[in-house]
Amino acid sequence: MNDLLHIIYCGAGETLSARHCAAMLRPDLVKENIDGEAIEWAAWRLRRREERRKHLIVLSDGAPVDDSTLQENGDGYLNQHLRRVTGEIEQAGDIRLAAIGIGHPVEPYYKEGITISSPEELESTLIQLINRLLIAPRCSRP
Repeated sequence: MNDLLHIIYCGAGETLSARHCAAMLRPDLVKENIDGEAIEWAAWRLRRREERRKHLIVLSDGAPVDDSTLQENGDGYLNQHLRRVTGEIEQAGDIRLAAIGIGHPVEPYYKEGITISSPEELESTLIQLINRLLIAPRCSRP
């Protein structure tokens, strides 16, 4: 029921810069998000890569929202879908999934979630999160 627009702000092998993050705040971009679908798509792309260790870090500005989907399926539909998608990725164990919520809590959706109050905290939090993911023991597949 919704047009999909997948935007890659920083692809694998690229260096993340302020320019990449600033692009996320463009006013002409639609502000409705179907987070579960976006994460499924990103995980699919990541699984096609050859690297042995795979990490997917989500930067979130809040819970998934799409007026058309919610109108037809109810308020909890997109939240449930996001929880299912993140649960499946975390259970599969082939991708370490983490998220940083900017002004909105992400902990209900991600085991490795951190909430910050402003974009100015993003750089240091992202570095801490990457360190934690790289140092922490990798969960083995079931």
